[in-house]
Amino acid sequence: MKTINKQKLVIVGGTGFVGQGFIKNFSPDLFEIHSLSRHAFMPSKNDATIYHAVDLEKSEQWQAIVADADWVIDAVGILFPNPLKHQTYQKNSVNPAKLVIDVLKEETKPNFLFVSANTGPFFMKPYLRAKLEVESLAKKQLKNRAFMVYPGIVFDKDRQSSYLPGILINKFKRLSYFDHLRAISRTEFSSEVEQILLDNSSPLLKRTVTIK
Repeated sequence: MKTINKQKLVIVGGTGFVGQGFIKNFSPDLFEIHSLSRHAFMPSKNDATIYHAVDLEKSEQWQAIVADADWVIDAVGILFPNPLKHQTYQKNSVNPAKLVIDVLKEETKPNFLFVSANTGPFFMKPYLRAKLEVESLAKKQLKNRAFMVYPGIVFDKDRQSSYLPGILINKFKRLSYFDHLRAISRTEFSSEVEQILLDNSSPLLKRTVTIK
């Protein structure tokens, strides 16, 4: 029987909504999965993921974990800023990505996959600008090791605030505007990303609209 060499995969933000979707759906036979997040996390019984509680600003806590990885996925970020919690796109989305990219540019092996966005309604322009800032930095610093995926709203029953909008957008996706919003279930999104990690094609590797 042929032995399958597992890829080492590090998910930055593996305890979040998108990160947990990856962990629940990626094949444990294909990947050795590590998660980096700020706080300790209690995995479910069948979760073989190795969870690391780290401070991204202290690279000595996690650089060795990513140094020999095949892939590092950035699944960190916020959908909307929250002044009461002092959450901004710069602080909670852009800066964490910059910290990861700064470390990866000193390494030679890991590929970097950033969860960007295809487009969004007019009020999401600050969110999209933050995504574009990370994309630009990743391409400049990591060159052909930088990969972007461009989903729209990622929805799942585990998060009702995303589930109903996702279902409604999908219902009208025959109209170009809603099609570009690219709503995708968390399970389907994970499946597409897994194909990319396995060096297969995916429509999510290309943005369908121009963001200015």
